[in-house]
Amino acid sequence: MARRPEREGTVRRSDDARSQMLHAIRENLAKSASSDAAQHAPPCGRSVPPTPNPLDMVARFTEQLAAVGAQWTVVRGATEAAHALARILTSAGARRVVGSDAPLVQRLVSGLGDGFVRESLDGLSRDGLFACDAGVTTAQWGIAETGTLVLESARENNRLLSLVPPIHVALLSTSCICDSLGDALARVSRASHAITLITGPSRTSDIELTLVVGVHGPQAVHVLLLEEEP
Repeated sequence: MARRPEREGTVRRSDDARSQMLHAIRENLAKSASSDAAQHAPPCGRSVPPTPNPLDMVARFTEQLAAVGAQWTVVRGATEAAHALARILTSAGARRVVGSDAPLVQRLVSGLGDGFVRESLDGLSRDGLFACDAGVTTAQWGIAETGTLVLESARENNRLLSLVPPIHVALLSTSCICDSLGDALARVSRASHAITLITGPSRTSDIELTLVVGVHGPQAVHVLLLEEEP
């Protein structure tokens, strides 16, 4: 009787396939960028446009967030972030809150007042998660081109928290905003087995093109943009 392949080998093959797929995506994005650059090359004697200014990328990112129906608040430091989180949740009527295992998220959620029910991620049942009003996570990267959040599984336990509760609040450092998808993928940790890309609230259309928000994911996405304190 043939033996089943060892589980370790299965995991290794899965990792190899994932690495090959990400390599192919990065390679094709690089080729596309090179092709675009060649097609739009400036005439002789003109300089190539400089690398985007970080402040310009933040402005572009927030512009795209608005375009896809997400909201944002710029905060400086953990104290401002805590106050902003409480305001967002109170305004949305969100009482039952669960946060990822990221240290900053745990700090902010644990500091919420008595008017909130703070659920622990450890041991939280499926029904318990679906009963939560809001999920709070960090985002490892933001994409200025599309207003997209990039969440990596290797950085925190966050995937279901960004998909199940009707409200998703994401903490993102302004220094982690990239220009394009290719730039973000080049920075993604190779240890991440899952990468979640979030571009605004969940949107679904039927055959008659009737748009419904929040059917297959959060109906509201709010980004707390963390600026470094001086």
